[in-house]
Amino acid sequence: MPETWSDVLHDLPLERPHDPGGSVLVLSAHPDDEVLAVGAWLACQVERPVTFVTATDGEASHPDSSSITPDELRERRPRELHAALRRLGFDDPDVRRLCLPDGGLDDARPQLREALAPLVGPVDLVLAPFERDGHPDHDALGDVSRELCGDHTTLWRFPIWTWVWNQPDDEPWLASARRLPSVPAAVDLKRRALTAFETQVAPVGTSGGDGAIVDDALLHHATTAPEVVIV
Repeated sequence: MPETWSDVLHDLPLERPHDPGGSVLVLSAHPDDEVLAVGAWLACQVERPVTFVTATDGEASHPDSSSITPDELRERRPRELHAALRRLGFDDPDVRRLCLPDGGLDDARPQLREALAPLVGPVDLVLAPFERDGHPDHDALGDVSRELCGDHTTLWRFPIWTWVWNQPDDEPWLASARRLPSVPAAVDLKRRALTAFETQVAPVGTSGGDGAIVDDALLHHATTAPEVVIV
């Protein structure tokens, strides 16, 4: 039987990524990226100062839908994120919306740099998408995050679509991958939090363009495989 990503990640050395402590900045291209990638770890960080930044509102997730419009998604998806973060244990989550165009972050790199530079500077730890994840928004935000963090701010990069779009392989970046600590109760909170993203984990209607964006493969990986960051 071919090896799965879950097999590969379970076999990673138990070495944990260096966590400097202190404040955390979590950067996401779309509302739900952070919970999909590191929701269980986040559930254990509620006593720390954590700021969440969403570069877009995810309004372009259903371009072919006749049941939901980009404006409706722009309104609903940030609310879903707040609900998900509360389920993780953040009673009053600090969420900053950049409101840049969904699907357009590659062209919006100057705006990303300008908006994120003052947020990255004061924090101790930054989490951002992996710059080779395969989604253009994730890749652009990941690139900009690496530029801004440089050698002075600890950066953890999280894959998302890598786990379902690519096959397990001897990727060079696996040598820099680290498993995050987790406990069963936190994984249960993550599962519950993911159900808050109603427009993403379930169909929004019955037309051909209404299907769930977070498909069964990604949802299964997010709730069963170890959470991993690249350092």
